[in-house]
Amino acid sequence: MNQLKSILCVGHTVIDFVTISGSYPKEDTDRRCLDGFWQRGGNASNVSTVLRTLDCKVDFFGMLSRSEAFRALLEDLRKREIGTKDCPATDKDPPFSSVILALDSGTRTIIHCNKNYPESTFEDFIKIDLSQYGWVHFEAHNPKQVSKMIHRIREHNQKSGQRIIISLDFESRFEQNLELCHLCDFVVFSKELAAQRGWSTAKESVEGLSGELPGNGTKPVIICPWGSGGAVLLDASGNFQEVPAHKPEKVVDTLGAGDSFMAGFIYGTLVGQHGLKDAVDFANRVASHKISGFGYDHIASLRGT
Repeated sequence: MNQLKSILCVGHTVIDFVTISGSYPKEDTDRRCLDGFWQRGGNASNVSTVLRTLDCKVDFFGMLSRSEAFRALLEDLRKREIGTKDCPATDKDPPFSSVILALDSGTRTIIHCNKNYPESTFEDFIKIDLSQYGWVHFEAHNPKQVSKMIHRIREHNQKSGQRIIISLDFESRFEQNLELCHLCDFVVFSKELAAQRGWSTAKESVEGLSGELPGNGTKPVIICPWGSGGAVLLDASGNFQEVPAHKPEKVVDTLGAGDSFMAGFIYGTLVGQHGLKDAVDFANRVASHKISGFGYDHIASLRGT
């Protein structure tokens, strides 16, 4: 398996403060946790981490902070050799998330805090040399700017003859971000957002999303991971397939499971050169292995598989 070009992940990087508790705490009580730690988080940032753990060449693009609180995140990016050379920077404090992992139920509860932290813009993005990338992955957010970025890649592909694959992690703000889907090759649609739409099964979710896409042109491959239910996919021709889950030895840390799935799919497709169903199967495998331990470093055992 060989990766000729790098992968670019576009989105956010934040600080995650993680508390490990035996059970979810009752409101208005005082109790000790079992453990706790902080780590670099954010969807695109996590995807970068997992891809790098799988030994991929990867860069992150998003707004960085010059604040003291952000230094440890920059050091972690540097240590892991995740490129940030084209990232803009601000003096504002970065966003952070408070996370509670409840061991009895295996759940993770996340509360985000973002005090008007600035976003990267299309003007920042056009400074990037796209010829070095074989895949660009986006978080679905800030659609006005992200749409321009995706169009920039499509124009680059058309003019250069290069084919940069475009993927989208679609897990929030359905109405605002829907317009981004038809511009991409692959859309990974979250179970949580599907539930907000009233779609109760993975099959209903991919078919529902496909039906919401505008126009009659080529549609993206839509993939919907469904936790222990595995994942489903609807290809560009409307063919539906189910891919069963890989059962983890134990459930320890579900934080970042979706980002691990996304990274596994990119790796399986671009590096492993797997077909669509096998790439989704590998994504299931990576997500399952991720939740069996804290953090992401243990995913390295799946390299080359």
